[in-house]
Amino acid sequence: MQRRGTEVEKSKETENGRMGMDGCGRLRSFDLNQEPECDRDTFIEESGGSIGGHEDEEANELVGAIGVDDVMKLTFDTEEEAGEFYNLYAKLSGFGIRKSNAKRDADGISRFRKWVCCCEGYRNEKWFNYEDRKREAKPITRTACRACFRVKYDIESVKYVVTRFIMEHNHPLASEASVQHIRSHRKVSDAEYVQAKSLKLVGARICQIMKHFVIKAGGYSNVGCCIKDLYNRMDEERRKDIFNGDAEGALGFLAAKKDADEMFFYKYHVDNKGRLARLFWADSKSRADFSVFGDVLVFDTTYKTNKYRKPLVVLAGVNNHLNNTIFGCALLSDERIETYEWVLSTVVEAMKGRKPVAVMTDGDSAMRRAIKNLLPDACHRLCSWHLHRNARSNIRCEEFNNRLYNLMERKCSTLEFEDRWVRLVNECGVVENEWVKKLYRRRRLWVEAYLRGHFFAGMRSTHRCEKMNAFLNEYLNKKMRLYEFVRSFDLAIAWLQHTESKAIHTSENTKPVLTTILPELEGSAAEVFTRNVFFMVRKHLNRQGLLISEGWSEDGGSRTYYYSKYGGHGISWRVDYDRSMENLICSCMKFESKGIPCAHMFRLMVVEGMNRIPEACISKRWTKGVYCTNNGMKAFVADEQLTQMARYGTLKSSCNTMCYYASYMDDAFNDLQQMFDKHSVDLKEKWIDREYGGDGFAMDSRVRNDRSRRTFGLLDPRVSRSKEVERDGMVVHGSSSRDDRQVTEQHRLEGLSFVMYRWGEEYSRLLGLDG
Repeated sequence: MQRRGTEVEKSKETENGRMGMDGCGRLRSFDLNQEPECDRDTFIEESGGSIGGHEDEEANELVGAIGVDDVMKLTFDTEEEAGEFYNLYAKLSGFGIRKSNAKRDADGISRFRKWVCCCEGYRNEKWFNYEDRKREAKPITRTACRACFRVKYDIESVKYVVTRFIMEHNHPLASEASVQHIRSHRKVSDAEYVQAKSLKLVGARICQIMKHFVIKAGGYSNVGCCIKDLYNRMDEERRKDIFNGDAEGALGFLAAKKDADEMFFYKYHVDNKGRLARLFWADSKSRADFSVFGDVLVFDTTYKTNKYRKPLVVLAGVNNHLNNTIFGCALLSDERIETYEWVLSTVVEAMKGRKPVAVMTDGDSAMRRAIKNLLPDACHRLCSWHLHRNARSNIRCEEFNNRLYNLMERKCSTLEFEDRWVRLVNECGVVENEWVKKLYRRRRLWVEAYLRGHFFAGMRSTHRCEKMNAFLNEYLNKKMRLYEFVRSFDLAIAWLQHTESKAIHTSENTKPVLTTILPELEGSAAEVFTRNVFFMVRKHLNRQGLLISEGWSEDGGSRTYYYSKYGGHGISWRVDYDRSMENLICSCMKFESKGIPCAHMFRLMVVEGMNRIPEACISKRWTKGVYCTNNGMKAFVADEQLTQMARYGTLKSSCNTMCYYASYMDDAFNDLQQMFDKHSVDLKEKWIDREYGGDGFAMDSRVRNDRSRRTFGLLDPRVSRSKEVERDGMVVHGSSSRDDRQVTEQHRLEGLSFVMYRWGEEYSRLLGLDG
């Protein structure tokens, strides 16, 4: 912005009338032939030590010294620069502004633009005579004030010149305490939005985010916006993310993930009206995990995780660290047999034809029939916890429920189970109960005697999925749109993968303390198995000392040992040992069921004088080097936008130390403030030149532009009526309505940190170009 003159040199023009904005929207110089200079509208109040304020005496003096002739001599490079000048002038004077009429040519260049005082005009008369009023009328703010500011584009100078400037107002100007509440002076900056978005992703509420801003800025008056502005900005950016539709936005995000990770997989299905009905996705890490740990699949459905009430199916398992791992997830429109069949067929497709050997569910009939149709060779097991809960709700007999639970978990033969079952139903008087009859007909799905020998990785219930659902509820909620849902779910998966990396570090880079009297066998287990599995194996190694030998027999190259437990009430086990193949088979079938050697096997190893665990007794899925056989699938590939946010956080953290020390010294505070201002201007110019601008800081522009080019031709899904909705007594007729911020040294530190947000964000984007 410059003062007009016929033959004024640039140096003289800068000396006498240069006025401009810094990168943070603050007044950089306000001379106009006046002696005082105001570098910024934030300052240190001598008495209270607060930062920023409309009460800056120098600024007031400068504003009072401005006359109409001074303003009429100014020129501006852009329309936005003229608007920033008038808005800042209004803020320092005590009134607000708004845009009025404008005119643009065929090329889109603004020929003129007018800004008026926020009190310009009158309220329409009909609102005063409104009879059917249900709430108090809004306060009157219009007083027909004639104050205005108008600029026109001058073709010869290629600048905007001031053609009209009226200073007088017909209303009192706002006090310093109320200026912060005027609409034109409230704005959520791009840097503030980026930080708010990061906090929102990890579960912080907007009211909590606002309080965080207040603490960082040193007071509400220094934040520059109110909580309503923050709500509006978050909603505005969310609408930009789904400007083609919610379903389009979600699929656009998944497509961008596919571009960054070639092993990422997603598939969707639409209904006869073109609405998104089903959606499944799995990243490369999930697919690699399934290639190794997909022998056992836990299949569970959870509810109330999105705005459309779509049931979320989580396909989970257990990895070699005994931690939960997610193989994929699906959002469904209903819970019919054909819907679950689509999920299972898509899982098999995503995992390159590999199928699980065992599946565990909560007992849903549609889910059970889909598994029978699509995975006929898989062993299906019902969750013991759900079964026991259903028993309590259907049978009001505490004795029956307790004995049923014990019978459910008892390791016995099928004949012994049948005998105990007959006694149970007769003694409890539930022989003719229909639910008990149905339960007995499905005994092969829940009785340990029938399931013994089938590998389930030690799981008897879907508690892993239930635990996973509780974990996901920290990231998901029933008001989330699809685009927000897939983003938040991606963040949750990243946390699970982080916890797995910690377990890998513990297993690979530390050694457990050996505590048993068999250090050779214990050391062999510690060397082969992951840490959590080793602890489980060591328990069985300790228990071998309680076994009593009942003799042994030999047949060629094989030996058979017989063991009983001390105080075990006559129960005995048989262990067959092939000496040539070093193969052990125990009648307890723990190795077949859990994949770890049992105490009976360890007892045989001691008797045979072994100092290591035979290869035949080691399941590869529990070992440290299991990923050597991941079928060539790629590991996790970081998301580009998450990388940019990580860089922003790194730069922000790096500046904290500098801000801390500078906040104790006046000269250091001023020097650092000026350095931030200078670099903010320079970096923002580079940021715009390299075509990162246009969409603000809301999202990586390349990702957003990529989504704007892609269309999938989908409509947003309808609200589903799931079983959970029916249980809650809810009836859904359509989509829901729209989803409705000490001492002087501390304040200085907070002020520097606040400015540093902008600097770190813009600089991180420049670094991202080379990455």
